[in-house]
Parts: sequence; structure tokens; C-alpha cells
Amino acid sequence: MSSLLEAHRRLAIEFEGVLARGPAAALAFATGLLEARPRGRNEAARADALELVARAHLEAERFAEGLPFALEALRIRRLASPSEDELLALALGIAAPLLFAADRFEEADAASREALDAYRRAFGPTDLRLAEQCEWQADLVQDGYGRAEWATELLREAVAVREAHAESHRGKLGETLIALGVREMNAGAYGDADDHLARAESLLRTHLGTGRPDPEGRVLLVQALVLRSGLAGQRADHAEGERLAREAQAVRFAGRATRIEMRLVVLEALSTRRALADDLEGAIRAGQRLLATTLRHHDLFDSGRLDPRLRGDASLSLGQLHLRNDDLGAALLALQQARERLGDTREVLFGWAELARKGGWEDEALKWYRAALRVSKESAAEVVVLFGTNRVPLTGEGVRFGAELGETVRVGRAAVLVPGAQFGTAVQMRPEALLPIPVGPATDAALLLIRKQELLGVTAFARAAAARMTVARLNPHAALVFVHGFNVTFEQAVQRAAQLARDLNFDGPLCVFSWPSQGAVLRYGTDRVSADETFPRLIEFLGSVQAATGAKQLHLVAHSMGNRLLLPALARIHAEPAHEGLKRCIGETVLAAPAVPEREFEGWLDAIASNGGGRITLYASNVDRALQIGWLREWGTTLAGYARDGAPLCHPALQSIDITRAASGEATDLNHDVFASNPVMSEDIRQLLQAGSSRLPDVRLPGLFRRGGEESRPYWTYDPALSQRTRETPVV
Repeated sequence: MSSLLEAHRRLAIEFEGVLARGPAAALAFATGLLEARPRGRNEAARADALELVARAHLEAERFAEGLPFALEALRIRRLASPSEDELLALALGIAAPLLFAADRFEEADAASREALDAYRRAFGPTDLRLAEQCEWQADLVQDGYGRAEWATELLREAVAVREAHAESHRGKLGETLIALGVREMNAGAYGDADDHLARAESLLRTHLGTGRPDPEGRVLLVQALVLRSGLAGQRADHAEGERLAREAQAVRFAGRATRIEMRLVVLEALSTRRALADDLEGAIRAGQRLLATTLRHHDLFDSGRLDPRLRGDASLSLGQLHLRNDDLGAALLALQQARERLGDTREVLFGWAELARKGGWEDEALKWYRAALRVSKESAAEVVVLFGTNRVPLTGEGVRFGAELGETVRVGRAAVLVPGAQFGTAVQMRPEALLPIPVGPATDAALLLIRKQELLGVTAFARAAAARMTVARLNPHAALVFVHGFNVTFEQAVQRAAQLARDLNFDGPLCVFSWPSQGAVLRYGTDRVSADETFPRLIEFLGSVQAATGAKQLHLVAHSMGNRLLLPALARIHAEPAHEGLKRCIGETVLAAPAVPEREFEGWLDAIASNGGGRITLYASNVDRALQIGWLREWGTTLAGYARDGAPLCHPALQSIDITRAASGEATDLNHDVFASNPVMSEDIRQLLQAGSSRLPDVRLPGLFRRGGEESRPYWTYDPALSQRTRETPVV
């Protein structure tokens, strides 16, 4: 160990002792140290002090104040000669979360990756210290950044390192395997999860078989058995699930608190497994035993020896089971207890929304649901976007696509970071004071960070799509495919799809089909040719998504020129017997600002309707400047997304909605993406996907009003001012 590293470690130990007295004491200590350090700008000792000041600010959650100190320390570490990789990694590890808190997401990601590379150089590929860093960073990127897939990658690397020391560190390897298995379960990768949990179980049994007293190892063994029991229930192997649960119950503990905690874990698993087997009565009985156990041992929770939230979790789980069983009285009591113990968490609020919906209290259901969505938007998340494209890949580093038309459809997966509380600021509802925004302003798609893009083979794509379906709860058995419009790059299409998943709160498989748009306003004509040539490839992709997910409902959203692909694709799907299976699962179709001449648009709708198609919603506007550009490029032909005189195009197959008054009104805004940038429109689409078009727009959402009389087809108009005067709007 170098003298610089040794001095840094001694100082860090001293700082931790001061930090135990609170961030203020730590900041005073670090600031005094900085003032006493050498004045040379590039001195290593100065970097030590700068890091500690940044750490103190980080602990106090004064992120903006801490970032300059962290970046200055990092600058000094980079200039060091010879380089000290471990010191560089430590500086990067402090800078990364501060950069993330400052919304500098790409720099934060780069710093985190660079830190791990520095640790790899410092420790070597099989050093246990590298495994520890991977595990620590997995917690950071999951809990701090909301990056589930990245956390899984890091844990896999940690497992690979620990496997080289398996004989002497079985317990720790088992713990890491369990953490990896949990993350894989959450992602729906049940086969991988069971393999890793089975390996953990075997290691822990061997470890405990030596006779050493290791209560933590016993806890880990119970966790592995319980998780495997749940996986057995997921694949309907209930006998195996019962066997694993009995083995978990047989593990003995000396301490009362640990014994009760493990009993609760086993009862929760039993309830979950019986619910998966559609044995709701058995699941409820297990849930009642779980809740009764928490009440019987209330002293352990009151004293803090057991986490008090476990009692709230037990009430919430029981309430959800009662809801599934349509026992609304019992559900109400359980959800009241859950709310008292957990507060207004996302899960609690969704439970209240479902209770109100089943009770027929639509306004209350909407209020609770909006509150749940608002809470959801406060936390960071990593959205998985599955993609298909007939763009030709670009050569060079990474998976990237250009604007050249290809002959085949390539499929893959992207991970997109949606930061917590990250909303757009440019486009708001107008006027803001008249109607409360339901769930917060729309997420700004342009600010979302694509962390990873990868091409997948057919089998891997099917596995990834099926995994997304298994974790869907709000949109069970449904997948969503988005087709973008003109003037859109591949990356912008992926960002928009992730934004839709966030703002629609869609938790099923979310897919985007990206056709070779040139990504330029003045290339309208070229984009039109690409769109016309691509629709057979879209049919191919839709078939792949349906086959991979087994979706009973395949919802479709097309924007702008994307309608030139989707409409002829639907016409062919509904007309040709070869596509009968795909036709049966087509759910709701949303046509947003279609850049399609009216005559062609109506012709395709006629073809779709004549073959049994329907459930189509049109959003149109008369202030869409992009459609005005299209009007010029289509030689003065009115496009279907343009609402002339406030009246959108009407057709028997359509529910037509004029959203002119949802536009921003800004002279610099094209007003072409109002369906996604205005939260009221997102709310209508969300309800459409969950409740269906049988629920008319004026029933779905305050602010949408039916127009047209008996002599003409009906349409709907968005009018926030009229809504304020004539309706009482739920406020969260």
C-alpha cells in the first residue's frame, strides 16, 4: 500500500468517527482540514480534504454545495503521477452521486463505470475487494438511481469474483447469489433466479453443515428456500413449493426476534404461493395468520427489534387479497391499517384506487389513482423498452442506427433512465389555474438517458418480452407498441416510448417500432417514402411481439407519419386470414396527429371496419404547425390530424377528440406531440388502455365534452375552462 493511500485511509477513519456526531460536525472537521492543508492546487493532501468536504455535503443532502469540491478533488486525482487507481476510484465514487443529484446523468454514469474500471486495475479481476465494490455499487444504482438492470449486471460480476473463493467464503457468496436472484425475480427472469437461488441454498447448507453457529447464515438459508418456494408457485409446481416452505419452517433460531421474523417470511411466501395457485381462500388464511402473528408479538415491533413496516406490509397484502376476492368490507379495514402504518405509499394508494373502483365510486378511484401516479413519479426508475427497427445499423462503437432503409427487422432492448420528479417545463396545460394537473406535468422525453442498447436474437427477444409480461400487474396480459412519426431519430423514438411508459403508468411489455425517419423537418418527403415502404415490416414486428408475450391485448399508439405505417398494416391484418391470431388480440388503437391525407385515412379506416376492426381513438388539433408543414408538402391536402374549425375528422370506426386547447400556445412550439406532452391527454390514454373505448371520452375524463347532434357523428372537445365551470374536479 502506498503512503498516499495509507494517509487517506487514516484520515477517512477519523472522518467516520466525526461523522457519527452528525453532518454538521463532519463538515466543520473537513472544512478545517481543507484550510490547514497545503495550498498547492494539485497536492494529494488537498484532494483528501476536498473529498471529505464533498462527503459531508453528500451526507447532509446538500448536493449542489458538495459537487464543486468533489469535481476539484477528482481533477487532482486524474493529474496524479504516478496514478493511484484506488484513490481515483474513491474520488469518482463521491462525484458520481453528486453528479446524478445535479441531473448530470450521463456524467454520473460515466463516473460510476470509470470507478469500477479503476478498482479492476487496482485489485485485479478475482480480488474479493472488487466483489465488494460491485455489490456496493449495485445498491447505489438500484436504490439511488433506479437502475435495476445495471444492478443485476454488477451482481453477476460480483458472483463471478466470489466463485473464485467459494470454498472459503460460502456464506458471503450465498448472500450475493440471493441478492442477484431477487433482482432477477423482479425482472421476471425466473429461470436464472431459480438457478442462482438453488446454488445459494446448496452453498449455505454446506456452510452450516460444518456446525458453526451462524444465525445470519440460517436467515439466508430461509430466504433462499422461501424465494425458491415462490418460484415453484409461479410455475405451478405447488408440491415443490410446499416442500421448500416446510424446509424453511424447519430451520431453527435461538433468538425470539429472528424466529418471529422468519415465521413472517414463511407465512408471506405461503400466502403468495396460494394466491398464484388461485387458492384465494388459502392465501387469505395465511395472510390472516401473518397479521395475527405481528399483533401477537407487538412488543418486538414497538421496541424496534423488528421493522414496524412489516405490520403495514402484512395489512397491505391482506387488503390486496380481499380485493381480489371482492370482499370490499374486509379490504377496507386492512387498507386502513396499511395506510396508518405505511403512509401514502404507491402501493397503498393503488389499493385504495382499486377499492373505490370496485365499489363504483369512480371520482374517488380517479383521485386515489392520480395520487398514486404522483408518488410514482417522485422516484427514479429504469424503463425497459423493447424495440424493432428496419433502420440499417451504423458502424462503430455500440448499437446505433441511422436513417437508411433496411430490408430486415432487427430487434433488441434498451434501458432508459427516468429520474425521480423529472417533468417537462416547456409544455403545460393552458390555462394552468383552471384545471389541476392530474399527475404532475408530462415527463420530458428529451431529458431521458438511454443507458444501454443491445441487439437480441429472436429467442432472447422473446425471453425478454415474456419476462416483462410476467411482472405486469396494472396492465396484465397487455403489451403496448408505439410507432413514432416523421423527424425522429432512433434514440428519440426510444426516449418517447420510455416517456409514454412512465406517464401512462404502463407496466406491461413496452415496445417501439422505429422506421427510417431522417430526423429532419425538411425531409418530410423522404420520410413519407420510407413509411410507405415499411408497413409490412411493422406487421412482422407486431406478430413477433404477440408471439413472444402471449398478449391478449396488443395496444397500438401511432404518432404523426407513423400512422402511414400503422393504418395499412391494420387493414392487411384484418383482411388476410394468415393474420387471424394477431387480429384477435388487437386492443385499443390511438392515432395521434396523423400526418395522412384525409382520403387515404378514411379509405384505410373503411377497410379496417369492414373486416371487423375498431376500438380506434383519434386525437386532432387545428394549431399543429407540423401538420401545416405536411399540408404544404402534400400539395394542399388536409391531413387527418388537423381539426378544421375545431371539428376533427369523424368516421364510424373512430372516437374523435379535438385537443386544440391542450396545446401550449407558444409561437415556437410545433404543438405536434400534445398527446404525450400534456398530462391530461396522457391521463385519457391511460384510462383508455385500462378501461377500453367502451367507456366514452366524456365519461373517462373531466374536460372532454361530447359534440355533434343527431344529424352528425359525435366527436369530443377538450375544454379546461368549461370543465372548471361545470364540474367538480378531483384534486390530489
